[in-house]
Amino acid sequence: MSINKGRVRKHNIDIMFLMVLFLIFTFSAVSVLLMAVNSYKSVVHANEENANARTAIAYVREKVRQHDSASAVGLTVLDGCDAIKLSEENDTALYIYWYEGYLMELTVKEGASVTADFGNKIMEISEMEISCENNQLIRINVEDSSGNSEHVLIGVKSGGGL
Repeated sequence: MSINKGRVRKHNIDIMFLMVLFLIFTFSAVSVLLMAVNSYKSVVHANEENANARTAIAYVREKVRQHDSASAVGLTVLDGCDAIKLSEENDTALYIYWYEGYLMELTVKEGASVTADFGNKIMEISEMEISCENNQLIRINVEDSSGNSEHVLIGVKSGGGL
C-alpha cells in the first residue's frame, strides 16, 4: 500500500505543476493582450485629436479646387472675418470662413447684404487664418479644439490674382 500512496502523491504534484504552468501562460497572454489594447487606444486617440484640423484643411482645399476657374477664387472680408470667396454660376458666391469657433460656409446672391452668423456650421475649430501669397497661393492655418494645428498652401491655377 505504501507504494500506491507515493504514486498518487506524485500524480497530484504533476497536476499542480501543469495547473501553475497554465496559470502563468494565461496571465502572460492576458498581459500582452491588455498592452496591445492600450497601445491601440492611444493610437486611435491621437488620430482623432488630429483629424479635425486635417478634415477642415481638406474641406477648404477641395472647395477651392472645385471652383478654380477664371477669377472665381478670391479672398475677402465678410462681416469682419477673413473669408475665401468662391464665385458660382447664377450670380451666387460661396464664402468659407471662421466664425465663433466654427468653420462656416455661406452661399448668397452676389451683392446681397449678409452677416457672418448667417452661415452654416461645418465643423468646430479653434482658429483659422487665411492669407494670400504670390497672388496665386492661399495659405490656410487651422487649429482645432485640442490645440493641433495644420497648414496648407493651395495653388489657384486659374490666375487672375487674389
